[in-house]
Amino acid sequence: MVDKELEKKIKQIKEFMELWVKFHELYKSATKNRVISPDEEKAFLETKSLIARKYQALMDNLNIEPTAEDKTMDIISQVLSLETVSSISDMQMRKIENDWHDSYISLNKLLGKLENKREDFAKMRTGKIMMKRILFNPVSSLIFVVIVIILIYLMAVRFFNLNEMIGKRQAGGLTQEEQKK
Repeated sequence: MVDKELEKKIKQIKEFMELWVKFHELYKSATKNRVISPDEEKAFLETKSLIARKYQALMDNLNIEPTAEDKTMDIISQVLSLETVSSISDMQMRKIENDWHDSYISLNKLLGKLENKREDFAKMRTGKIMMKRILFNPVSSLIFVVIVIILIYLMAVRFFNLNEMIGKRQAGGLTQEEQKK
């Protein structure tokens, strides 16, 4: 059995990361001072638009409030188009690159947490399944019933022997050997 909500979150973050990598690849290709084709520009703007739309849905679904360190939307807003990349200063390019990298690491951390939850869930499910198999298995149920009956029998025997000894002690009829018990 799988936690469908958790799997949905993992899938959603992986899809977002694919878009994030695609954005970076298109951005890096534009930094090489070459001519940008209309198809590349269109792909970049579509990717950027998808990121902007999916980012908030991702954060809402993961119950994460954007923090000051989260530069995802800053990066999207700084790179207007591939054509404008050539006019960005070297210092700003390095900042965009660093911010993109930090964002990518944060996304990977989130993905790692979700995957760890998946593993924990799988372990928990495995334990529950094993318990059900043991408890609802007719042979193990029979063994359990036999053990309980034996324990009840042993407790009853001990109880009745104890009562016998108390009765004899009160009557004053215990032998020395019985008194040692």
